[in-house]
Amino acid sequence: MGVSEQRALCFLEEKQAWVERARQRLMERRMATPAPKEVDVEALRRAAKADLPLRMERLAAQTGLRYTKLTIRATRTKWGSCSARNAISLSLYLMTLPEHLRDFVVLHELCHTVHHNHSERFHRLLDSLVGGREKELNRELRCYAIR
Repeated sequence: MGVSEQRALCFLEEKQAWVERARQRLMERRMATPAPKEVDVEALRRAAKADLPLRMERLAAQTGLRYTKLTIRATRTKWGSCSARNAISLSLYLMTLPEHLRDFVVLHELCHTVHHNHSERFHRLLDSLVGGREKELNRELRCYAIR
């Protein structure tokens, strides 16, 4: 918006290598995640209800971070969220991730109970809870897509 077609095309040409890398990452992400028909949503729901509340309780106790409520939903746009009242919602699709990434997502949401944003303080807290591996774990998590 607000730029000429010529300027937009020049920008695209300048960023062609970046666009190709992004397309490659997206393709790798799709390949790493099972196709939708292969996912049994009800089996995931049962597994999530058995795993995620205990995982949340354990990590909250270990970190001293407190949440008010946990909800498990079939959200396809986010792995998790935290409300202003510290109610955490987790996607049942977390069950498609390796355990260490499930922990990472839960810790991410627990950090939002202290910092309701993605500020530098939020990232410092999360990084301290994952042993200085926040960027590494974020990169790994981006290899997965919710289906």
